[in-house]
This record gives sequence, C-alpha cells and structure tokens, in this order.
Amino acid sequence: MRFPFSRKALGISALVALIPTSLAMGPSYFHIRKPVQKDQWDQGKPHAVTWVHAVDNIDLIDIEFARLSTAGLLFAARDVPTRWGALNIELNGVPPGDDYFVVCLNATNGIVYSISDPFSILPPSSSSSTDANAIAPDPSKPTVTVTGTPNPTQQWAQTFGPQAAGAMSLVHGDHHIGRSIASAVLCTFVGALAGTAWIVL
Repeated sequence: MRFPFSRKALGISALVALIPTSLAMGPSYFHIRKPVQKDQWDQGKPHAVTWVHAVDNIDLIDIEFARLSTAGLLFAARDVPTRWGALNIELNGVPPGDDYFVVCLNATNGIVYSISDPFSILPPSSSSSTDANAIAPDPSKPTVTVTGTPNPTQQWAQTFGPQAAGAMSLVHGDHHIGRSIASAVLCTFVGALAGTAWIVL
C-alpha cells in the first residue's frame, strides 16, 4: 500500500526517530514550549524560546536553530541555565522560511534534549500575524542576537557559562565554535531531509 507524500508534513516524532541514540540518553522529560507550530517570528524583534523540564541533573543547555531545506545550524546560545526557563532571541539577516525548529541539547557530549515544533521566520519587511503576546519576549531574561545563514562552522552568538546558573548575569564567552556530535548529526539529517518526502498517515 502506498501512502501520499508531502514535504510540508513535518512530524517532530519522525525527526526524533532519526536520532534515537542521542535522545535515548536524554532526560525523562524536557519540552520546548515556545515556539509552537505556525508561530511567525519577525526579524529585528526579540522573541522568547521557553521550555520546561522535570529533571534536576541538567543545569545548562545549548540552543540551536535548524531547518529542513538547508544544511547547517544557527548556534544561538551556549551554557544557558535551565532554571531560567526562557531565553529571548532576536534574529537579524536570517534567511526566511517556514521550516525552522529550535533544538535544546548538550553540544559537548551530543545529547539532544528536545526539538520544538516547526515555525516560521519572516522576511525583514514582513509583519507577523501571530498574536503578539504569544511570541513576546520575557523581560526578565537576557536577549541573544543571532545573525546570518545557518552553517556548521558558525560561532555561538552568546556563551553564558556556569556562572550564570547561580545568578542572572550576562557572561561573555569566547564564542567557541560548536562542532559537536549532535550538531554533526543534525546537519547530516537536516540536509538529507531537504529532499525527503514525508509519509502522511
């Protein structure tokens, strides 16, 4: 029996199935709450990435952006304290598309904790139709500015470091290039998925 195919039918469960080794090593519960499917992010404005988790042994996470149609990643923030529950991201000069998703992971050992729903990044001249309150930034959290095109050699836009886990302080890191196992896996599969049809059940 043949199933109809659609590239737009992005299933997060299908993506998760592609990287079972990394996710099997992850915590029992870690969920990205925002962005959600059909959210539209304006460029030049901060929007909040939010999450919730139910484990105590994960103090820091790394946040990346990936998309289906282009191989490569946007390295947004490294060593973000999980207790914050949110981080504001401002995008500038990022290619627009409706196939972006956020990845929360440990880029050092390759453990992927959670992958968001797919969402859209609009061209600079466009305005979001998403309810402003739904994608509003969290004024109590720092804002990281991400620029440029996704690629596997990009530096981290911001590194916070372990010091931030104990206090709300902005720690400027050395912008170490995140060439991790998880990043390599995501680059490989995201690049492959750009030309892959998805089964619609």
